[in-house]
Amino acid sequence: MGYVRKTLRKEHDTPKRSRFRCLVEQGLSQAEAARRVNVKRKTAIKWLHRQPSDRRTGKTRTGRPPIISDEKVEEMIRWMTGHFDRRAMPLQEIAREHGIKASDNTILAAFARHGYHHHLPDCKPFLSEATKRKRWTFSIENWDRGKEYWRKGIYYDETTIQSNLRRRLKILRKRGERRRLDCIQFKFTSGRTSIHYAAAIGYNFKSKLVVLSMEGEGKGFTQKKYEEQILRGLLGEICTDKYGQKQSLGAFCTDEDYFIVEDGSRVHGKKDTKKNQGLCNKARVECFIYSIDWPPSSPDLNPIENVWRILKQRLRNRKPYGGWSLKDLQEAVLDIWEKEITVEDFNKYIDSLPERLEKVRFRKGAQTHW
Repeated sequence: MGYVRKTLRKEHDTPKRSRFRCLVEQGLSQAEAARRVNVKRKTAIKWLHRQPSDRRTGKTRTGRPPIISDEKVEEMIRWMTGHFDRRAMPLQEIAREHGIKASDNTILAAFARHGYHHHLPDCKPFLSEATKRKRWTFSIENWDRGKEYWRKGIYYDETTIQSNLRRRLKILRKRGERRRLDCIQFKFTSGRTSIHYAAAIGYNFKSKLVVLSMEGEGKGFTQKKYEEQILRGLLGEICTDKYGQKQSLGAFCTDEDYFIVEDGSRVHGKKDTKKNQGLCNKARVECFIYSIDWPPSSPDLNPIENVWRILKQRLRNRKPYGGWSLKDLQEAVLDIWEKEITVEDFNKYIDSLPERLEKVRFRKGAQTHW
């Protein structure tokens, strides 16, 4: 015979009032429910007419008041609204600004009562008023173009992948404030060890991934290097092939058959000057590269930016804390591009361009969530 533990704990029955209410909710009549719990029907009916309430209803909360009152929290929220630098301040500095002595957990709990928590901010490029006007004008001029038009495009861009992870700030905001301008962290350059890549995508099309070389005359990636490696290399091969396919059908190829999207970087040399003597534009003509005008500082309008984000996320999943050697980093990036990035990953982003332009038009050229 097994050991049976004895206990002096007394098990209490469910109160009759609760059992009576449950029986009535289950469909029994009031008289039958009262009989089963062994109470008078008159008493049971009184229970039904009373509103269910807690024993503490109507009583004030006992104990000491909170260290940070609701009025003080609302004051701090008004103080930091509209200022990114205040939202990103350490909690203790925020407390000192308002004469509060409390731990970080107490301060976070006070903000949490009003729906504010620590979040990573969105990173977007800073936009001047002139840049916003150019983006707004572009969205107005192209608002009526459907996704069939944007499927003809070849979207080119470069990216930089670092061997270490970028440290991110945390800011205080509540749900629904992610897109506020004072909740966005603007991008700045970093001096970490990195590799520069370039590629192009189109609807159901993905180019090879090119490692940009900084060697040669001039510091960094110059227009001459862009002309040699991209215009007469990656994009030149793509456009010459498209032009040849059209010519083989006996038709004349125009910019309505395909077009190239390049951003307004000076390295791309879209503007002829005395210094560059039309170097890049000459290569565009010779290689049949029909590059359309594109607004400056508009990564949210270029679908390949979303592909770079996917690539970096999958790279981070392989080694969450960074620490890549340049050789391992290059092999991992190439493996992800060739084996994991598929056309299904970015076709949807190309089809979303009409929606993106509508959002830019609605925000009068300001940043969007794309």
